[in-house]
Amino acid sequence: MNFVAVIAEYGIVIRRRALTERGVSYQAVLNALETDKPHSADEELLSFGPSFGPEALASLTRRLIDLGLVYFDDFFEFASDVPRWCKFAVAFVATKST
Repeated sequence: MNFVAVIAEYGIVIRRRALTERGVSYQAVLNALETDKPHSADEELLSFGPSFGPEALASLTRRLIDLGLVYFDDFFEFASDVPRWCKFAVAFVATKST
């Protein structure tokens, strides 16, 4: 199982397959998130961040929804107060709905 690093400071994780399912280009996601590459990626997931506070995260989330991605089914936000010595990672797990 592969894992992608997740940013605790208002990060976003997107299922790659959702882009194809919703007809959203990879470049459109990069433009919406104002970046030239993800923080971490594998063949199933893209991880972005950090965002600069809850307001910025809300704006980025709205942009992804405006592109046609569905919150929670296609992407989620991750924010947590953790010490710098702690890292998080997520893995894609195939289910019947994905």
